[in-house]
Amino acid sequence: MAEYQRRRQLYAAERGDRSRRVAVTAAAAAVGASVLAGFLCGAAGLSAGRVVQTAVLAALAVLGAVAVRYYRVPPEIEAWRVDAEAERRTARSLDRLSRAGYTVLHDRQLADSAGNIDHLVIGPSGAWVIETDAHRGPLRQNVAGVWVGKVPLRAMLGLVTWMGEEATSQLVTELPAGWQLEAQPVVAFARTDVPNGLALVDGVLLLPLAGIADYILSAGVVLRPIDVALLVDVAERVLPGYEVAGPPPAWPTRSRLRGMLRR
Repeated sequence: MAEYQRRRQLYAAERGDRSRRVAVTAAAAAVGASVLAGFLCGAAGLSAGRVVQTAVLAALAVLGAVAVRYYRVPPEIEAWRVDAEAERRTARSLDRLSRAGYTVLHDRQLADSAGNIDHLVIGPSGAWVIETDAHRGPLRQNVAGVWVGKVPLRAMLGLVTWMGEEATSQLVTELPAGWQLEAQPVVAFARTDVPNGLALVDGVLLLPLAGIADYILSAGVVLRPIDVALLVDVAERVLPGYEVAGPPPAWPTRSRLRGMLRR
């Protein structure tokens, strides 16, 4: 969610940077189209009224085309919006765990990393690092790996595994000596079904979004309430909320946005 907001802000900033240039270009193009249309209509012997009407329509058509192009949201930003909506659905599903003694922390930042954890769940059944996948298509596994439709999940599974390991390491470092903890990495699928309701691939749990809260509740009890409270306190301090801030005025907004969209 935070990543989408950040990219949306950068896109808005870039569009603001070029708004005056776009306005001047659109006005010049509209005038040119109007003059050309008027000239052609006049050469064709049309009446003065028809010439004026055609010139105005040509100018409006050019302005409309420029407006559509200028205000169109890039496909990359739209893809991030879909991902953000899927994350919001996961968040709503997880928030009901609070009634069972769980704490759900959204958009948590890992130290020395530009990435963020979508959701960190802490409660009686332990710690869970949850990422959301919003791709459509059948979920399948073959010798080449795990796929949703035609999209390979190898990179995502590797990322979620790394996040689980990093979260575990950073939390254990700040916990009292003797603590045993392993944050379970999970991928929640928002727009596809998981065969048999769940799967375990290379240590990563694959679950449908609708069933993730029930699975966490049924996973057993490994932490006492006092342990949960301590772990939550450490997590809030060690894994702070992912801040979304606008780009510094002195930075070249357009080059930053293009660089991020290529990632």
